[in-house]
Amino acid sequence: MILTVNLNASIDKAYKVENFKIGAVTRVKEVIPTAGGKGLNVARVLSALGENVNVTGFTGGFSGAFIEQELKKENMPFNFIHINGETRSCINIIDLSSKIHTELLEPGPDVTAQELDEFLKFYTKAVKNSDIITLSGSAPKGIKEDIYARLVTIAKGEHKKVILDTSGKYLEMGLASGPTLIKPNKSEAEALLGRQLKDTEELIGAAKDLAKLGPEICVISLGEKGAVAASRSLNEAYWALPPKIQVSNTVGCGDAMVAGFAAALYKNLPLEDSLKFAVAVSAAAALSPITGGIVVEEVSNIEEKVKITRFK
Repeated sequence: MILTVNLNASIDKAYKVENFKIGAVTRVKEVIPTAGGKGLNVARVLSALGENVNVTGFTGGFSGAFIEQELKKENMPFNFIHINGETRSCINIIDLSSKIHTELLEPGPDVTAQELDEFLKFYTKAVKNSDIITLSGSAPKGIKEDIYARLVTIAKGEHKKVILDTSGKYLEMGLASGPTLIKPNKSEAEALLGRQLKDTEELIGAAKDLAKLGPEICVISLGEKGAVAASRSLNEAYWALPPKIQVSNTVGCGDAMVAGFAAALYKNLPLEDSLKFAVAVSAAAALSPITGGIVVEEVSNIEEKVKITRFK
């Protein structure tokens, strides 16, 4: 079982428009609403890959009910803690003319101390019955920035593998708790280290430096340029470059990469093979027009074309 934690779920709405301009009235050509949030995206891809998955976090109000209804349609197992606040909505404006995506992310509802305590009790029990835990995204208001450090510590206390995919203070405070794997993007890695990363060699060095701060493995995702990865215990690092593809929607590709790594960790694949597979899963997600979706039948084909470069 892979447990995916989605503290700040949302209704993700993809708005397809032509010639989007700030300050102008824009008529939307198509709206695609999905049960979203980074953890849900991870769970959806894992399910498509054939893995057993369970989702937890918080839901509340009409939006929360919509999310649970959609997950039931997908036969996605979930155990959310119900809160009094209203689950958020997030919007992705897709300009069909320029191919530019603009995201608007709501902060999320207030979570009370009692609601958080209820979640922590459930999480502690669920971890015992899980092999891999993924922790993704932001947290709703009312939850302190050390939340992921606490969740990693609980998982590591049960000797479980845990992937942490967040940013800012959540990531800073979560590093020292020793997650199995972190997956910042380039800008997040630069913020953590306080320096710009200009080329592949610097990215490899950054992954090695971040791995020294607590996680066993650091993966820096690079969009269409794939990802670099380094392990604290191995004297080697890798860069995986995917083939060129016809991109449909990039939102959720990072979450798909996390799903790929979760599946690879479950199978105990070597780092090189894990990176190659996760990059292929991410690329296959970019082929899907649905946020958090994946064209799963393309994973193997893309994986064969991923180029791996090894670094000392």
